[in-house]
Amino acid sequence: MIYHFTLSQVAVALGLAYLLTHGWALWRAADCQRLLRAFPRNYPAGIALMVAAGLWFAWLILHADLMDFAPYQDLFFVITAALTVGMLIFVREFLAVRALGALLLLLANVLLDAAFLDDRCVKFVVTVSAYAYIIAGIAFVSSPYLLRDALTWIYQTPRRAKLAAAGGVIFGALLLTLGWFAY
Repeated sequence: MIYHFTLSQVAVALGLAYLLTHGWALWRAADCQRLLRAFPRNYPAGIALMVAAGLWFAWLILHADLMDFAPYQDLFFVITAALTVGMLIFVREFLAVRALGALLLLLANVLLDAAFLDDRCVKFVVTVSAYAYIIAGIAFVSSPYLLRDALTWIYQTPRRAKLAAAGGVIFGALLLTLGWFAY
């Protein structure tokens, strides 16, 4: 295990993230809509997120047990740095969405690591979330326009946007409750 987070810690942190982000989307709907609609093509946000994803992955390479590939650990680190810089230079379109997809894939690793040897059935809330992040991460990296299309669909009507934000708040409250009382 690379990360040393408990399932409770992960659920509380994720629950707070959902409550804060989706609560803000309910409270300041117009600001949230403006920010989210501009996000897919926001190159500065893409740079920040891609650097974060590159650093996280580089840290992961340096701390993971690569077994038979351990002699190539330094090479993998250099390749990760080169690919991150290459993405920043050559992939300007939807860089923010692609970087978000990479971060979702890395976050799924943390969630699955925390739930790994837990025997309780309620761990599947976090586990299913991790697999949803994996699917979303793969979709965002390979087809970044899907996030733009999803945001356009959500913000077609104010009711749909409020339902999406309320769903996130409810899920965040569920995760917080599980993190505090069940895990």
